[in-house]
Amino acid sequence: MRDEQPSDEAPAKPRGGRPRLHGLRQLRDNIKVLTLRRLDGRSSVAIAVKRFREDLIADLGGDPSRAQLTIIEAASRSWLMLSSVDDWLQRQPSIVNAKKQSLLPVVMQRQTLADSLLRHLTALGLERHARAVRDVRQLAGLPD
Repeated sequence: MRDEQPSDEAPAKPRGGRPRLHGLRQLRDNIKVLTLRRLDGRSSVAIAVKRFREDLIADLGGDPSRAQLTIIEAASRSWLMLSSVDDWLQRQPSIVNAKKQSLLPVVMQRQTLADSLLRHLTALGLERHARAVRDVRQLAGLPD
């Protein structure tokens, strides 16, 4: 027989409804409420999202319009969720449900996120744009 130690933790409350298979819905809801601006700038997630956002802005030539900034924000959210789902999927032993002989539902949701990100990036344009430069001195960073 096992000696069971009494736990100081309260027993978990039973939840109603279907059990969660992944945290995509919770992540999506949290991002809608918090927005990317409220991410803690010190976390690795916030740093990665900031770098993604800055790279998109640099690819657009450094001076995006308000509409482009809106699309960049949406693309950043999609990229964050897609990265999180990819990370979760990679930690699973298999993406196939052996009983049903089918893919996990999150695989289809992941594809929807990937398509959404592609639409955002296509709206911005997939080509890199050069920065607008007035003269060679400005390019070199020399004073006028």
